[in-house]
Amino acid sequence: MEACFLPTDLLVEILLRLPPSARRRARLVCKLWRDFVAEHTTEMQSRAKVLLWHAGSAAAYVVDDLSSSSTGSYTELWRIARLPGERTYYYSDEVQLVGTCNGLLCICDNRGERTGGTVTLVNPATGEKLPVPPLPGAAQFALDYHCQRWDRAYSFAYHPTSGQYKVVHVPCSFDRVCDYDAAHVLTLGEAAWREAPGTNGKRCNLHAGVVSVDGVTYWVTDGGTARIVSFDLDNEHVAASAIELPSLPDKPDDYNLTEVDGRLGVVIRSPSGTREAWVREQGKWICRYVLRCKWQQIPRPYFAHGEYFLKLEGRLLYGYSRKSGVVKVSHKDKGRLVAKMKDDNYGSNYQTFAYVRTSEPLGVYDATK
Repeated sequence: MEACFLPTDLLVEILLRLPPSARRRARLVCKLWRDFVAEHTTEMQSRAKVLLWHAGSAAAYVVDDLSSSSTGSYTELWRIARLPGERTYYYSDEVQLVGTCNGLLCICDNRGERTGGTVTLVNPATGEKLPVPPLPGAAQFALDYHCQRWDRAYSFAYHPTSGQYKVVHVPCSFDRVCDYDAAHVLTLGEAAWREAPGTNGKRCNLHAGVVSVDGVTYWVTDGGTARIVSFDLDNEHVAASAIELPSLPDKPDDYNLTEVDGRLGVVIRSPSGTREAWVREQGKWICRYVLRCKWQQIPRPYFAHGEYFLKLEGRLLYGYSRKSGVVKVSHKDKGRLVAKMKDDNYGSNYQTFAYVRTSEPLGVYDATK
């Protein structure tokens, strides 16, 4: 019997329609399929849309268009369900989006007395929700830590080789009373968190953020000389050597980690209002973006999306076409308006993420069944 091969373009279209769980199984067929899935995963990610998270309304929106034909429109993707009689707004530290992976949202509700917050995974396309088990030892802290920013200590990641989703909680301290000395990891589909060896003494500077890039979670050490810790999500070990940061400002909250084109990056804010985005390339830090405008922001945690990079001015989101070399933007460079968010009177603190719609069921990861 002669072998039957599908045309490459047809196979790509089939692949794009599969949920991530099915694509992971397809990788196991043979080396050809494994290489094919790995090659075209980048293509699928390039189709990602910009997701805007607004903490004041605990809602996620998708920007309809970033191109030159953009009208500034957006679509509501998901909004937290309110209880009867509950107020219609949230303070910015109450409900936060930890991150997105392959169309899944990781939400942390900081309200209540549970240390570590209440973490839930959501698929907006299917309406499914999956609660994440509480952190080990969460009940030992009896103090009232209402509205602590528990979300800052989490990262939601997908490992491209193993095909596993993981929630990471980094070692950190909240007010030097509620302390987590080691990192903890939860793999979706498993019932319990695991303590990661070798992470003691590597507490995170929560102001700098936590990012996961290409199967590695990064955070900046707190206190002393700041260094970037690299935590491999596959073997769940910390790299032997830490990464030095580029020249930093005096204040520890004037910079944050980010991701640019699948690489580790850091955004630095100077007292003059200038913002610089540095990218780690071949073991060196390269300055790629410079924003010289005091009242405009490079959005957190991700500002580079496909062919464009973004900046925020209040409730207005602007896009710029990316080019080679250092991209410099002054206050005169307005850019192209890609989203004009409604004035909801609950603040204009927006964050940007990547979103790819998926029909992947969350129920397959329910460890209680």
